[in-house]
Amino acid sequence: MKNVKLLIATMLALTILLGTAGNTARAALDPGDWKWMGYAFHGYDSFHGATVYAYEYNSTAILSVTIYNDYVTDKNLNISALKVWMDWGTNYTSTMTTMSNPYVIPWHETRVVPIEFEVPSASGVSNNAIYGYTIYLEYVNATTGSKKIIGWEKQFAGLDFVAYSNDQVEAQKTMIIVDELFDTTNPNDFNSTKAKIWWIKAENETFAAELNYNRGDFENAKTQYRNALSMINEAFTAEETKGGGFDEAQVDVLKAQAESLRASASYLTGLSNMWVLIGVAAVLFAIGYILRGLGAFRKPTAPAA
Repeated sequence: MKNVKLLIATMLALTILLGTAGNTARAALDPGDWKWMGYAFHGYDSFHGATVYAYEYNSTAILSVTIYNDYVTDKNLNISALKVWMDWGTNYTSTMTTMSNPYVIPWHETRVVPIEFEVPSASGVSNNAIYGYTIYLEYVNATTGSKKIIGWEKQFAGLDFVAYSNDQVEAQKTMIIVDELFDTTNPNDFNSTKAKIWWIKAENETFAAELNYNRGDFENAKTQYRNALSMINEAFTAEETKGGGFDEAQVDVLKAQAESLRASASYLTGLSNMWVLIGVAAVLFAIGYILRGLGAFRKPTAPAA
């Protein structure tokens, strides 16, 4: 008799469990199912000591969330709210999801739903802090008439969102260009003594800029990175004036670098047009010397015997 009661209890528990499963959906709120778009910078920030997504004050941030309707039974997923809670204390809701007009995802289909908001100004968020954020998804039983919430999911999504001042944005983007140039060239590549001196000056200016950036003096860091970029340009100008020094392999590297930076410039321009983020004046300035006659840098070819 005890075994019969145990069997009945087990079957009842399974029935309840399966009934509950039939009303659940996987909303794809797992790592990798959302991404930030339109940021001013993404990568390791030495000031914060972490990999971050950085947006300039008052710019538009877009969190793109991928949602997959994985109901056990054949049902639509009627999303009444998709939100991101930023831990500076504000909820932002996707305009595509409302209780009065839920966003519908058919069974076993995937949709990408954006959450768009304006990053507060300096009075609202600190550029010294790294912010966390949580995604919240809510769904209802119908799209018309009386509706009730039948499920919701919440997922802590990350601790990597930062706000940048304009000086930080400018310093960071110029830093990237300067670092790219230092990675592929060194003073020994130059024949001109004047060019070598300019290059070493640029290295020293970059070192000072890094110190200022890491201690939060973004205004001076921006100025020093721009100075370093100008000194690098002077180094190449001095080498070009002297009449060469780079061999074919080095010229090929510079050409590839120029095309890479040109592509970056186009990409950044696209972002700027969409989300008023960052300009590309510094990028164009940096590649100017490369696009201005690489032939002058080539070493003369030895005459054939």
